[in-house]
Amino acid sequence: MKQLLVVLGVLGISASFIVLLSVKQITRQPLEVEDFAHLPRSESPAALFPSPDFSFKAQTGELVTKGSLIGQPYVANFIFTTCRTVCPLLTSKMVRLQRNLPGVPMHFVSFSVDPEHDTVEALAAYAKQWNADEKRWLLLETTTPGLAEIARGFKITAERTDGGLDAVMHSAVFVLVDQYGVVRGVYNSEETEDFKALERNVRTLVGNAPPPVAAKARSGEVLFHELSCANCHEHPELAPPLGGLSGQRRELETRLLVTADEAYVKESILAPVAKRVAGYPLMMPSYAGHLSTEELDDLVKYIAALPPPIVSPDVAVEIDPVCHMKVRVTPNALTVDAGTPKYFCSEWCKARFAENPDAYR
Repeated sequence: MKQLLVVLGVLGISASFIVLLSVKQITRQPLEVEDFAHLPRSESPAALFPSPDFSFKAQTGELVTKGSLIGQPYVANFIFTTCRTVCPLLTSKMVRLQRNLPGVPMHFVSFSVDPEHDTVEALAAYAKQWNADEKRWLLLETTTPGLAEIARGFKITAERTDGGLDAVMHSAVFVLVDQYGVVRGVYNSEETEDFKALERNVRTLVGNAPPPVAAKARSGEVLFHELSCANCHEHPELAPPLGGLSGQRRELETRLLVTADEAYVKESILAPVAKRVAGYPLMMPSYAGHLSTEELDDLVKYIAALPPPIVSPDVAVEIDPVCHMKVRVTPNALTVDAGTPKYFCSEWCKARFAENPDAYR
């Protein structure tokens, strides 16, 4: 009986979606990409609609077209580099997906929705900040007419605003395009299960993808960098600083004051909307279900031990070329001689630099 109800429930969802599409077609309302994000998930996603033609320069300077991507699937999202709300969240998830799919023959494509400001140079700097050594990631410089075509073809929203926090209002989905240029899935970036389904569907399309790496406990240091914590929290305009956090008093959006202890940090990682710090519009993702109990405890301890911001003019400061954190130049600082000394906040960043120094120059 329960199985029958489940089947009927799925059929009901499918029927509701078909009704939605039919109503929009009858009334000539254009379909939006979010309409496709409500489809039931399957291990072998059906074809939805053809992806649009385009021809844009990537952050590498190479010309990328619909035709040049034929032969491998790709995951696309839509961002702009000066965004202070949803884009850092989207990019952190894109980077996490890249690290979850190592060695998989595919591309990750980020279309800029701000052609006025996102030049090849700006996109290259953005890629370097977030995941410099990921060669499968293409960040595309668009044009105003080209963006309009992409928006129509992918059925996304990309509209300039009259002010406020960000310059562009745009769709926050991930789109999966197969090796033939056909859209096979649209995924809600805020849904944990959608994120997992996207990874599974990529592996289905590739077929001979390397199997997922067996999960093993990661240290707090590794997690802090793999989850791109510094990319937001090292920029006070995006997220509250984490250095010297323990014992600080923080004002929340509710105007209540809280003391930042380990319990507060843990809650902020698992349920970041519960106690949002006042003045920060960026929505941090929840990592509930992504971390083991041991990993969560190690990450909280690592954050609690981060040194306070450097304010003394007597302390020389360098920028870690990998994560862009500020590093005190002391005799015991982690360093590599790469023509000129490079300083690192952690062994993780030092190792990443040693693996591919050219990516961080």
